[in-house]
Amino acid sequence: MEIYIAFFAGLLGAVLLAVIYLADRWEPEPIELIQSSFLSGLIAQLVLVLAMTLFGGASSWSGAWLLVTVVGIAVYLPFQLRRQPELDERFDGIVYAVAFSAGATCAIHLNNLPVALAASPYREAVGAGAEPDLRDLLILAGSAGFRDELGSALVVVATAVLVGAVLGVLQLAGNPPGRTAAFCGLTALFLGVGDLLAGGHWAVRAMLVVAAVGVAIAVKRRSVFRGRPEPAESDVLVAGAKTVLMVFGAALLATVLLQAVVEQPRSIQRAPGSERGGAETS
Repeated sequence: MEIYIAFFAGLLGAVLLAVIYLADRWEPEPIELIQSSFLSGLIAQLVLVLAMTLFGGASSWSGAWLLVTVVGIAVYLPFQLRRQPELDERFDGIVYAVAFSAGATCAIHLNNLPVALAASPYREAVGAGAEPDLRDLLILAGSAGFRDELGSALVVVATAVLVGAVLGVLQLAGNPPGRTAAFCGLTALFLGVGDLLAGGHWAVRAMLVVAAVGVAIAVKRRSVFRGRPEPAESDVLVAGAKTVLMVFGAALLATVLLQAVVEQPRSIQRAPGSERGGAETS
């Protein structure tokens, strides 16, 4: 089952990195820095998830926990990017924010998807010994739990787009990281609390996504590098292929690590009962 969880979790991250890299066509950021931002987001969120699992027990990273993620991204990024010479236009703030949030949402999915899978009526499709085909996977991806996961991910990414726009404007204006982090954190807090109060309603989330797309287009259209020649398509394809392999490889490794940490306490709890059962039988 882990391979399917890693696939679903990594797919959104791969799509997001592809979209943001292709959108940044006049002055593209180095693909290595985008990959690094993705891995930084994945590792940071994975640490939070593992800490919650070890100290609070395994649970879904949703609701108020999503607020922790979006505010954490907003406050952290200005300090991470404060000395980034490649951040030379406003859209670059969106690029790095989306890449970081893509990694964070990947780790969130790795934690939440097993719960959504267990609650789905189609869980047998990817159970032990099952041989799912594409139809099974599409039906599973259309279940309520998976739709909720996708909605939560879109909230995190859309918030990251708006926070990245604020970050790009303030940092290029020469504001110190502390002030930039404060404004970015307030932006994320406002959007995250709004989603919580709306109860994750699809209409509110759709408006947030539309607003994020509109802001991203408006910021990119005002790029100071507009008119520069675009990179060769062959270079874009090579960079994309390497990034996809990196995303799915990181998702699979993180899945194994997370499952090992989650399953270990359960096996320890089952051991005494199984020994007593064996003793009683003998």
